[in-house]
Amino acid sequence: MKKFRALLKKELKELITLQMVLPLIIGSLVFAMLGNIIGSETKKMDEPKKIFVVDNDGSDASRLVITALENSNFIPEVISGTKDEAIKKAGSSDISLVLMIDEGFEEGINDLNKQEIKTYTIVENFSITAGASSAKVGATINAINNYLGNELIKQYSGGLDPDVIKYPVISIDNTIIGEKSAVISPSEVTSFIMSQTLFIPIVMFIIIIFSSQMIGVSVASEKENKTLETLLSTPVSRLTLVTTKMLAAAVAALIMASVYMLGFSYYMEGLTGGNLSAEESSRGAISQLGLSIGTTGYIMLGISLFLSILIALAIAMILGAFAEDVKKVQGLLAPIIFLIMIPYLFSMFIDIPNSSIFIRLIVYIIPFSHTFLAAPNIFLQNYNVIYMGAAYQFVVFMILAVIATRIFSSDKILTLKLNFGKKKS
Repeated sequence: MKKFRALLKKELKELITLQMVLPLIIGSLVFAMLGNIIGSETKKMDEPKKIFVVDNDGSDASRLVITALENSNFIPEVISGTKDEAIKKAGSSDISLVLMIDEGFEEGINDLNKQEIKTYTIVENFSITAGASSAKVGATINAINNYLGNELIKQYSGGLDPDVIKYPVISIDNTIIGEKSAVISPSEVTSFIMSQTLFIPIVMFIIIIFSSQMIGVSVASEKENKTLETLLSTPVSRLTLVTTKMLAAAVAALIMASVYMLGFSYYMEGLTGGNLSAEESSRGAISQLGLSIGTTGYIMLGISLFLSILIALAIAMILGAFAEDVKKVQGLLAPIIFLIMIPYLFSMFIDIPNSSIFIRLIVYIIPFSHTFLAAPNIFLQNYNVIYMGAAYQFVVFMILAVIATRIFSSDKILTLKLNFGKKKS
């Protein structure tokens, strides 16, 4: 045990250095800063926007349009002149929206003829915030259209409720999960689940990539610097050597991923204003469906994630043994990236349980898939699926650990390498 602790301490000192910690802290702070900056800039979209209105009708209907703009967080400024004059005036100021109401607007509506409201948007860039004001004008016009339509229906139908005429059927969405049901649409439930599991794939991806790179570089650098020969000649079992390397890489990766995820969570909070949970109107239904992870769920999720880390470390150690130097490690670790990306993308865009047998076979064979699928199954309380996935991950890890131990138990570890494209002399 004393030798194990000494080796583990040595591996941790080599992995957790100032060169690693400093960029880690800086990266986390950058994430938090970017989130706050982008969030504050996004909030500017909610500030009142100035808009030029050319009202050539001067009627009650046109004034209704102007009032609706005011109620939609716009500051309308009524001007006179032609379209070109209004656009030229807007271009010379900080106003990028011009709205025109033609003469005869109210008269045409009363005669049941469709009327046009023209909007002109001066585009200076193609960011999301740049197009938000124009989209808000469109929503305002739709609201006006709906209001005027209701008034016309009341006028010509003898005072009947316009909603009964336009929307004679009302849809009441119910969602059933297990034996529980609630009045809520499936899209709202899906949106809530995605908001709660947003960070899990990112955490897993960062942890696995970091840990794989660290242990791969560690093995390759020791081979390149000839320190592995000295380490193997010490009176320490090869199993202890393999275990301490993997454990040290796992600890370092968890520290790095935790710090990055803390920064990323601040980034998302600044970006969204912390609105990642269910809407107020949906919280009762979400609670009624029992959609929560809980302590047991987090433990199960942590076990699945830890098994994925161990599998990635075992693969990285095996692949790192084939690297002649540190430069070749990145290329050798590419298979791990693909093994993570495939289930990640499939779990996002495909209904795995109801997909074809071929797709399910591909997903379930990859051990990392079971961690991606763990969170949704926890919400659905499909615990047997999680248990079977964890058992499969454990078996895969044990097989890979035996292979890694066999490699390090042999002296071939010192000369093991891949010679693709090289000819023997």
